[in-house]
Amino acid sequence: DAINARHGDFVVLKGVEANIDADGGLDLSAEELATFDLVLAAPHAKLRKTEDQTERLLRVLETAGVHVLAHPSGRKRGERAGIVADWDAIFARAATRRIAIEIDGDPSRQDLNFAMAARARDAGCLFALDSDAHGADQLVYAETAIAHARLAGIPPARVINCWPLAKLRRWMRDRQSR
Repeated sequence: DAINARHGDFVVLKGVEANIDADGGLDLSAEELATFDLVLAAPHAKLRKTEDQTERLLRVLETAGVHVLAHPSGRKRGERAGIVADWDAIFARAATRRIAIEIDGDPSRQDLNFAMAARARDAGCLFALDSDAHGADQLVYAETAIAHARLAGIPPARVINCWPLAKLRRWMRDRQSR
């Protein structure tokens, strides 16, 4: 807030990647969620289970203040296939709630890949593209996310990273109350 007050030529957004609990709740309270401009909800547990986890993901999509469903399947090449779920139902709910679906460019994740991203596109989803960088040298992974979005035919108008700041802020505020 202090940086934003001093500098009018750029804005630092406050964001967090919250963990989706096994039951579809988040590891943050509603009060904590309200302190962030942008909240990504991501599964970090039960990623190797074979039972259907559709309800878990549908529940988190009903949480006020969630903006992005991050690396939704939790897949990691060579380690785990990821969550089993009715992805068309999840994409339909995300589209209805105007929650963006992340395309994670980390080469080991590529979650969503272009085929799944095309299904989300067809459902009407918004998207967030990112590198999932854990260091400056990994920022280049954003190019993988962009490549998957292009292969999926996602128009820039549906990518929140491409929006003007005023539009992004309106969407973020709207999501905090829904």
